[in-house]
Amino acid sequence: MRAILYHASICLLTLTLNTLAKAQNVLDKISKLEEAVFTITSYDKNAHEIRSRTGFFISNDGIALAPSSIFLDTDSISLTLRNGRTYRIAQMISSHEMANLSMFKVFDHRGKGFDYIIPSQSTENENNEVLIFSDPKEAQGGVSLGVVSQVFQAPYLNRLVKIDSDYGERSSGAPVINDTGELIGIAHFLKKGNMHLFASTHILNDTLWANHTTTKNWKTLKRQKDIELHSYMLDGISHFIHLQWVDAARDFTSYLKNDSTNVAAHILRGEARRRYENFIGMRLDYDYVKHLHPDHFLMHYYEALDHIRNKNDKEAFVSLIASIENYEYFSPALVEFGLLVIKLRNDIETAMKCYDQAIKTTPLYANGFYERSRLKIQYFDDKETAMEDISRAIQLNRRLPGAFTIRGTLQIQSENYLEAITDLDKALNIDPSDTHALFNRGLAYYNLGMKQKSCKDWDTAGQLGHYKSTKYLSRYCNKTPIRRSQR
Repeated sequence: MRAILYHASICLLTLTLNTLAKAQNVLDKISKLEEAVFTITSYDKNAHEIRSRTGFFISNDGIALAPSSIFLDTDSISLTLRNGRTYRIAQMISSHEMANLSMFKVFDHRGKGFDYIIPSQSTENENNEVLIFSDPKEAQGGVSLGVVSQVFQAPYLNRLVKIDSDYGERSSGAPVINDTGELIGIAHFLKKGNMHLFASTHILNDTLWANHTTTKNWKTLKRQKDIELHSYMLDGISHFIHLQWVDAARDFTSYLKNDSTNVAAHILRGEARRRYENFIGMRLDYDYVKHLHPDHFLMHYYEALDHIRNKNDKEAFVSLIASIENYEYFSPALVEFGLLVIKLRNDIETAMKCYDQAIKTTPLYANGFYERSRLKIQYFDDKETAMEDISRAIQLNRRLPGAFTIRGTLQIQSENYLEAITDLDKALNIDPSDTHALFNRGLAYYNLGMKQKSCKDWDTAGQLGHYKSTKYLSRYCNKTPIRRSQR
């Protein structure tokens, strides 16, 4: 306990909390949460350790979470709390194949219940710091610090978050805590590329959990549904969202060797193969899917994206309709359809309905808020709710193209010039050649009487080819920029 409190104290110093009282409150929470974390270890018939992972309780009566892969090739399982007490699994409850997670109940032989962690609905953005209750053999004191580096909308997993951290494979399944002591995710470690990720706790509420009403014993589950315990799908999806197409295809192939009929694995492998130009393999996968499940929404969605990349908008339009007709709650397809229905038919009303539905269905999908904000600005002059939408989009994914520029521009229109400069600074940190951000920051500076800075921004934007900046530079700064291409 002393080790973890010491390590947590060091971590908390970096979390920039506002007051000592708040820091102490979070520290107390962390020390309490640690008591709900356990190490789960599998052994062969000779009592030799096979693998070890991390898990935690989510209820007082012993319901817990841990990676499903812990049950592979296993003869016995032990569960050990940080205080050294050991327990055994009473029964399996459910599993999530895509996330490599299992939920089970632990036998409470002491009859005193368990400390547990309540999942939060909070989310994290880039650069936020988090704490991971990692395996004590991988981190001093059993706590690792992580910094959110990227947020993804992942197929079948919704929100998957990449972090910079130092834990290893034994810490897969560990709870991820934000700077207020809330449980926001479940850690995963990918050996290839030393990749640290966590799935949002929102995954606990989705519809892909398979209940084990007839296979409550983990040994029975291991025999009957062995393939569901592998991490191939989670690993493949993780590589997929990082655009590591070859590695993703290999993971899906490993899965399909054990279950050749899985349609999702064929679609994802087919798309990965398309992206590294293995078109023969791609066609084999998609032909199989079309034969087995010709109306699968995900297949039509990826076909639509390929049409969009090749500027075949009408074909993409048809594919998106097919995707939505087969799964009306698939938010990525709804957003893409909204964009196309404006481009091809200028149908603003349908686009708005698509974005509304995407947000209602997937409240963590930043693109829905982002596109609805842009639509409101362009067609409805609804600055107040547009500001709310773009702010939510930024909170969910700050890397959306021009998001800070959009909000900064709205701040200027509301004469909030200092706030505008803050947003436009962030936009230019992401993309220094964002001419719209440069031009608008120049406007904000000018309205604050900072003419020298405004002229500098317009000069830079003008050199990058922004015509309006050259006009402002000439009118208000008595200067004509020299195009960079003319130097």
